[in-house]
Amino acid sequence: MWKTCNLPPRQGPARQASSHRGSARQGATLVMICFFMTILIGLVAFGVEVGRMFLVRSQLQSAVDSGALAATMQLRQDSSDIDAAVAAANEFIQYNRVGWLVTIPEDAVTVNVGTWDSATQTFSSGGSNPNSVEVSGNANDEPLFFAGIFGHSSFAVPRSAIASGGAGKLDIIMTLDLSGSMGSNNRIQALRDAAPKFVDVIEEVGDDDRIGVMGYGALPDQYDPVAQGHNGTSYTSAPASQYPSDSDWCAVKEADLTSNFSHLRNNVLDSDTLVHNKYNGWTPIGAAIRDSAHYLDVNARNDVNKVIVLMSDGHANKPEDNGPGYAREMASWAASLDIKVYTISLGNGADKGLMQDIATITGAEYFDASGSSDELSAKLTDAFENVANTIKGTQLVQ
Repeated sequence: MWKTCNLPPRQGPARQASSHRGSARQGATLVMICFFMTILIGLVAFGVEVGRMFLVRSQLQSAVDSGALAATMQLRQDSSDIDAAVAAANEFIQYNRVGWLVTIPEDAVTVNVGTWDSATQTFSSGGSNPNSVEVSGNANDEPLFFAGIFGHSSFAVPRSAIASGGAGKLDIIMTLDLSGSMGSNNRIQALRDAAPKFVDVIEEVGDDDRIGVMGYGALPDQYDPVAQGHNGTSYTSAPASQYPSDSDWCAVKEADLTSNFSHLRNNVLDSDTLVHNKYNGWTPIGAAIRDSAHYLDVNARNDVNKVIVLMSDGHANKPEDNGPGYAREMASWAASLDIKVYTISLGNGADKGLMQDIATITGAEYFDASGSSDELSAKLTDAFENVANTIKGTQLVQ
């Protein structure tokens, strides 16, 4: 009896070729997987290294920021003790963890004491009345974990910070709008509430500052403070060359520069002195800047910075043909005398653009106190306090 033998079918040429193509595809896929895995691993490694670089940079920035602030605060206490400011910077830098080495060694830190010019946004090392500190640091030889295969085993990160302690000791003139429009919408009451707060902040800092007060505006041949029972005097001492040809409006000196802040609060900035339409005048902002700047130029101490804090609720309407232009011209003159004019606009009717320009021209800042009549006292108080904190506070500027 015959037995049958079942043999597997013989593969023909076509089936053999298909098998070879499948093996080839599997091999190509494996190669591509290995290729993309290599790229993925490389990207992950690159991301880890870059992330670590950013972390170290952020840590170092925090360290130099704290060093600059600490040094500037120390400098404000005694601007002549540079060594103490440098020591404060190094001390506070060491409180910050930075990278693999934990802290930054002192030989990788540079501390420069000088002045900050807010107009040009530049720092100048040295000077007779320093108010700012520049701190630079380097995180050197920070290890890299994966970049060694590319021949890089470490990296370095430099960072710097500049802190300014305001303007140091100051002689300040508060130049206040007492025109007729101040009688509307609770504006004069807002000024009575807010102006003493500015004095409070300056006094709390305790930097041997002085404050004087000018009001505006008056015609000296029409306003007689003695006849009115007022204590102010029309300020007519500014150079004739700075007067416009068709106007002789002036400011009124309500208080000389003084460190008797209680007198200012209780007598000069009270409701009896701050009266709207007090001088039967308009709003000669240019004349107010001119006279305040000239007074400071003549009477300020040699070793202090000079500041005007100008508040207005309206538009520069004297001289009639060029009130805003003359105000800008006098701002430029104040800047030439190294006087900064910080400006505050009160209420919704003020010329905010002009006030911004005046501040910008002199390298100072502008503050807005607009709003409803019920809000003005709080808004103006905030503005005065912000000016005081800006010119006296310690802050990072770069």
